[in-house]
Amino acid sequence: MIIELFGPPGVGKTTFAHALTNRLRECGHVVDLTLSYRPAEHPSAQGACASDPAQPRIAAVARRLSRPFLEMLTIARNPFALSHDIGAAAGLIKILPPRNVAAAIRLSQYILRLSHSWHTASVTGHIVLFDQAFVQLICSLALLGRDVDASLIARALEASPKSDLLIRLDASREILAERLKNRECQQSAIERLFELDMATNLDSVQIIDRLHDLLRNRGQLVMRASSLDRRSLRESVDDIEKQLIVLFRAERTAIAS
Repeated sequence: MIIELFGPPGVGKTTFAHALTNRLRECGHVVDLTLSYRPAEHPSAQGACASDPAQPRIAAVARRLSRPFLEMLTIARNPFALSHDIGAAAGLIKILPPRNVAAAIRLSQYILRLSHSWHTASVTGHIVLFDQAFVQLICSLALLGRDVDASLIARALEASPKSDLLIRLDASREILAERLKNRECQQSAIERLFELDMATNLDSVQIIDRLHDLLRNRGQLVMRASSLDRRSLRESVDDIEKQLIVLFRAERTAIAS
């Protein structure tokens, strides 16, 4: 089973992914957690900007630069899988081409890695949870694309693999803006080079709404969740766990029949 989270930047996808993974593991499920590539926020930084904004976060930046490279080497060892992943990247980039070449190259490489991870997840016999995957990718392509309309986003969704369960993380624009500002304060100058500006990140809310409508119209299961605070995080994890129990029962019934 593949579970995929999506939502605007700063909404708490990675936080929720960790919480849900821990809950499912506590319940006896085998769960692989596949995380995105943005370095985690510094755990000691709360609210205000760090007293030394120039302090480098070498380890986080090094991970962000080296991990994609190492994964590309792994993918290259399997020519058949590589050709499939290249096809997936080319198809999505063709449907929603970014406005500039640099973004096209970066996103093409990301699609290669994501496609490879997704294929690996699809042949496992347990739960694989992505803190962001193809739906979030399409949001990024639409955000950075040119002359994007609903029909192109719908085509990109149809060209992408479908997860067994989608979870949308929600927050108000005001909360997102505050979180993104705090995140920026906690990052080094080098890390900020990897991030979009505040206005562009907030523009993703409208695209997420459009994606949600398209997913709902084609009958794909989408649940809503929140990680605004401990209470909302706990309640959302409880709701998702209950939904998964229903899905597991339906799956067992289908196999038995």
